[in-house]
Amino acid sequence: MAGYDKTSGNIKEYLVSEDKIWSLFNYVFSDSCRKRNTYKFGLIKSLLDNAFNGRQTDKGVYYTYEEIFAKFAENYWNLVVKYDLRQMRPDGKSVYSRIETIFKDAVANNAIVSVLEFQSLDDLQKKSLIKQVSKECKRYVIGALYEDFDGLIYEFSLSDEGLTLSPVFSDFMLKYKSELERLNYYSWARFLEQVNDENALVRVIEKLELATPRREDLSVYREILRKEFEEDTCFYCGRKLNNKIHVDHFIPWSFVKDDKIWNFVLACPSCNSKKNNRIPTKDYIIKIESRNKHIKTSHDIIIETEMENYSDDVIERMWNYAKLSGMKEYVM
Repeated sequence: MAGYDKTSGNIKEYLVSEDKIWSLFNYVFSDSCRKRNTYKFGLIKSLLDNAFNGRQTDKGVYYTYEEIFAKFAENYWNLVVKYDLRQMRPDGKSVYSRIETIFKDAVANNAIVSVLEFQSLDDLQKKSLIKQVSKECKRYVIGALYEDFDGLIYEFSLSDEGLTLSPVFSDFMLKYKSELERLNYYSWARFLEQVNDENALVRVIEKLELATPRREDLSVYREILRKEFEEDTCFYCGRKLNNKIHVDHFIPWSFVKDDKIWNFVLACPSCNSKKNNRIPTKDYIIKIESRNKHIKTSHDIIIETEMENYSDDVIERMWNYAKLSGMKEYVM
């Protein structure tokens, strides 16, 4: 596999047209791009899932390997442990990739974890799994994907703590985030059809979409927003909140694929239900940005961690990209 043994690479060109970028993505998604396993699809999904977590630098948008491969590990955990989907073409020695083996060994050593979501594992086990996944992917997929994109997508060194995505590629991935996710799912599913039996392939696209699960328990965020910032009215209609308080993703989770306090607001059940999978009208952006400036003053460890990469323009950028992706507005 070309590039798999590269240990570093610089961005070869910064000014790249959208047509060129589309042609590169189409190549990676095609059968012409050599793939022994699904690692490339997994890395693209992880970059998309982390799209709003990067830090702006003078060279582009920086992501740590830990951030990237935490998402990678979570996605693969559900595909391998929960859905039992093979991720590699048999090579005569094994039908499982190294990452699949890592997870299967974890389950074999403790059967109880097989029914748990990745985020429900204890911290030590999660860190161990992420470290093992990172080691495997840094060795075999970072350089390979770099070569597939002609050295235009990111610069990296495996001896560093992360990689830097080209500004042009970063903007492109945000602008076409929904389309790229769908293309990645489709190409991933086509690969899985070649290496899995029919029983495992039932609703395979849905399984890929659910590989990054929405966090069910958001009570910690509700309590922080209520108690520390005295948010006791619905963010949208302004009515007093009673005992039924919903934690709503301001920009829908289906677009962001992440849970961050700066994207959470408290809403009444009626507004949360009506808003559903839509974005608020643009005038609400000023309100949430003002709220987030207040949140940034907190010294709560959860808030400090989740606000670490927050920038004042991130909500507006997310809103614009979500609008471009076809999301409708929720009008009160």
